[in-house]
Amino acid sequence: MTEGKRIGSSIDQERKRMPIISVKVIQNFFTAEQKKALVSELTTAFCRATFEAARPYIYVMVEEVPEGQWGLGGHPLPDPDFLVNDFVPMVEDAGDILSDVYKVPRRRERGPAAIPRKDR
Repeated sequence: MTEGKRIGSSIDQERKRMPIISVKVIQNFFTAEQKKALVSELTTAFCRATFEAARPYIYVMVEEVPEGQWGLGGHPLPDPDFLVNDFVPMVEDAGDILSDVYKVPRRRERGPAAIPRKDR
């Protein structure tokens, strides 16, 4: 084995042990300063949850995703009509199903505009 391959292999092994925090955000939604703050704050949060000695080894990647190339609940975003009118009832429906499956009673009533699944 050549020295180059041995060094490359060693680096690959080290990379597998490094913490990597990957955050995907909407393209052009956050400022450069906000993305820098994400890198700093996520690194600090990781160290608080684990140990401070990890700080020099933490990679944080903030990746921008163009509009229309991401979605929520099966709906491409941004879709303000979906977010305003359909998202909350969708979450409420999921809560009803999970409550039934896991036999966990709700601690609060459904939202006032969230018509129960069975009544639609």
